[in-house]
Amino acid sequence: METKNVFKSMVLAACCLGSVVLASCSKDDDNNPGLRFSAAKVEVAQGATATVKITSGTQPFTAKSSDDKLATVKVDKNMMTVTGVKAGKGTIMVTDKNKQTGSISFTVVAPLSFDKMTVTVGIGKEEVVMVKSGTAPYTATVKDSKIATVSVKDAKVTVKGVKAGSTTVTVIDKNKTAGTITVTVK
Repeated sequence: METKNVFKSMVLAACCLGSVVLASCSKDDDNNPGLRFSAAKVEVAQGATATVKITSGTQPFTAKSSDDKLATVKVDKNMMTVTGVKAGKGTIMVTDKNKQTGSISFTVVAPLSFDKMTVTVGIGKEEVVMVKSGTAPYTATVKDSKIATVSVKDAKVTVKGVKAGSTTVTVIDKNKTAGTITVTVK
């Protein structure tokens, strides 16, 4: 009977010790979610930039792209500027003054593609360019409306020459992916 009591006492002691050990783990840094950002992820077009605010942590911050061949990142105070280099996906790791870290995923999307990347059009004449990628609806703006005008219907971009010179037309799709057409008016 005494061995049963000793055994019960040992089991009870082991259980108590285990609960004390487990209870002491509640002070871990599990409540510290890491650095936070103004966006859940970054999507940027190839050749374009996107900015993301670091909303927690202590300056100065450092940031590193998982692949500089896809996107580069620079930090100024609590603002990150992500530049798309090549289509692909990766992660940006950010560290603050106190070694607190956070990460944000990025996607670099290819620019819109067209059946013609450059057009030459006469004064008063029109040239049609078809958008070959992206998601409708599309919008288009011309850099210098004194040289050419532009209109869009579905995936058809119509450029009209106004006066001799060169300009560019930027087309943007529903997802804010952009592409540029070079225009020469003769």
